[in-house]
Amino acid sequence: MQNNLQKNKFDYLKIYQEAHNNAAELLKEAEILFDNECYSRSYFLAFTALEEISKSQFAADVSTGYSKEKVFLRFYTNHKYKIKGMSWAHYDANTSPHNLVWVGPDRDDVERVKANEPLFEKRNNSLYVGIINNYIKLPKKEILGPDAKEIIHIANVAFQRIWEASGEFGGNQIGTKGFMK
Repeated sequence: MQNNLQKNKFDYLKIYQEAHNNAAELLKEAEILFDNECYSRSYFLAFTALEEISKSQFAADVSTGYSKEKVFLRFYTNHKYKIKGMSWAHYDANTSPHNLVWVGPDRDDVERVKANEPLFEKRNNSLYVGIINNYIKLPKKEILGPDAKEIIHIANVAFQRIWEASGEFGGNQIGTKGFMK
């Protein structure tokens, strides 16, 4: 059997690592913006973090031979494909125990999160002024605190699930094979 890394154009393990790290930085910046009540840009960065997580997982799948390079090369620049590839994170973010967020101080002080699906249209609304039926749509009016909070939650759950699959419980396995069966 031929080694998958030898026939690929790119080092997919490196793409996986860099995209994963970039997603973490994007999420950190989204949280900073959220804390400063810049909700529309916070939403945009958290959405972009989800896209980078999607890219990182797909790159990991190519690196391990689970997916093909030519499919990745069509996938990685398509926003809608990347966010569709994160549907598992949206599902997990709305499923116990991941839909419970500790707000303290007591152990049982939790908040139940119901995160809406990340939508590309909403991503665009978080960044661009739009015009609909003679109405000017402003990002700061279209994306509110709860919107940003929900997508940040989804991205945090995605990282948690990846960590569970690749580290704590998964035996250091990378890519979607570890948690999407």
